Amino acid sequence: MQRRHRIAAVLSIMALSLAGQILPTAANAAPQYNMRNGPNYTERVVLTFDDCPRTLSAYRSVLNYARRENMGLVLAPSGNCITSFRREYGVDIVTLARRNGQYVINHSINHRDLRQFDCAGAAAELRAPGVVTNFGRPPHGGLNEAVLCGYRKVGMLPWLWTGSTRDWTGLSRSEVVDSVIALGRKGGTILMHMQWRGFHPRALDRMKEGLEDRGLQVCRAYGGATGRITTSPALLPLRLPC
Repeated sequence: MQRRHRIAAVLSIMALSLAGQILPTAANAAPQYNMRNGPNYTERVVLTFDDCPRTLSAYRSVLNYARRENMGLVLAPSGNCITSFRREYGVDIVTLARRNGQYVINHSINHRDLRQFDCAGAAAELRAPGVVTNFGRPPHGGLNEAVLCGYRKVGMLPWLWTGSTRDWTGLSRSEVVDSVIALGRKGGTILMHMQWRGFHPRALDRMKEGLEDRGLQVCRAYGGATGRITTSPALLPLRLPC
């Protein structure tokens, strides 16, 4: 209950502005919550991937690479995606990612633009079988007063992005990598999608290398700062331990 009160306090302030700028401090919450940077208060870059992987083998290969290289990705699968993988493979992709030290946030059930719903309807789209946690990525980045009300109702904070690769336009792997490197900035959040070409170990390796050439580091896996990667929790810390 205390956690819900903290999140509600932040969201009540966020409702005053939908542009994603830095917000005033809310009592008992992480200071200056910026919904484009999310809970990353470090200088590291967070690489995020929405929607749904093409195959389980592709998903596992990325998780294995990220764990081996101590990279902390933020994954935002839809509820329909989670259900389809459970049905086809008998695998919970949320649990699998968290066991590899990755961060998993909500991306609604059906990937509909939440702005078409009232508060109750938006809240319904944010519940199970979607990811049950305290941060969520609204499909298409769509936010308005009703959507923010829905996030408050389920105890979540919206997390947008500081730069989008637009990988869904059919960019090649090299183009996605180049976009990530160009968009990278301290504390930034970069948007990609699991079904497109950036979601691959070789792409991640080149992103990491290119960002490092610019003096930027990527977020570490949960617990990776100590060299002991552990299972990431269902509820993300209000300050991501990148």
